[in-house]
Amino acid sequence: MKIFIYFFISFSLISFSTFAQEKGQANDMSEEEEKLELPRKSSISTLMQEIGLTEFYVRYSRPSVKGRKGDIWGELVPYGKVWRAGANEATTMEFSSDVKINGRPLKKGKYAIFVIPQKRGDWTFIFNTAVDSWGKEAYDSKNDVLRVSATVEKSKFQETLAYDFDKILENEATFILRWECKLARITIQVNTVEEAKKNIAEAISKYPNDWQVLVRSAGYYKNEKIELRQALDWANQAIKLKNDHYLPYWVKAEILALGNDYKGAIENAKKALKVGQDDANFIYQETIQAQIDTWILKLN
Repeated sequence: MKIFIYFFISFSLISFSTFAQEKGQANDMSEEEEKLELPRKSSISTLMQEIGLTEFYVRYSRPSVKGRKGDIWGELVPYGKVWRAGANEATTMEFSSDVKINGRPLKKGKYAIFVIPQKRGDWTFIFNTAVDSWGKEAYDSKNDVLRVSATVEKSKFQETLAYDFDKILENEATFILRWECKLARITIQVNTVEEAKKNIAEAISKYPNDWQVLVRSAGYYKNEKIELRQALDWANQAIKLKNDHYLPYWVKAEILALGNDYKGAIENAKKALKVGQDDANFIYQETIQAQIDTWILKLN
């Protein structure tokens, strides 16, 4: 009799668990269930994206529609209530430097993401410190660090929940949630120039006599059109260390041209041409000569 009762209870628990998962009511797993690893109904996905010099890691569990089209938003995921933005453990985003979300600052680190969907209008994305939480019941607004609005639109059908980055530029990108027939997006901004300046300072401090570090640093400042005097100083240092390579002269020429010193730019560009001709792999002769011709016209 005891054996019969034991099997009856076990069968009932298994049947209930299967029923709940099929209905989407229990993507959560208890800590006890975690001790035994079994296939998940919602698989784990990890997304990595670099924006400028900042690395982003998103980790989340991916529930699927499973024939419930039209019953996800407002039904399985209620409107106006906090949703864990995935299944099972907290959906998290980690980034390696300070960022801005929709223009609002957020310190580097790891955060849990929660979402409040709405039937009409913008949704709310929540960045929360409870990164080890499990399920929506673990949400506590006291742990909120930032709340921002997410624009929402209809999208083509997406069977399994997906996060992605789009419109990736050097200083910003769009972060997207897409599931069933809805898409929500927020904007992430990074300060790539400041991160690059930190890296340059560290590299020059560590390798003060490396001409390539110096000329690459000068080139970056030149490209960004920042602190041109500092860029020129690095280019001059690189020339002292490596006067038999065309690149330091060419970078110096471009820096001088940005300051409207076309005479100096032409002089250094010609030096770059002369040195470069001794290099069998030199392929920039036409480019440099064309730029010299342009600068000569500006002098006249």
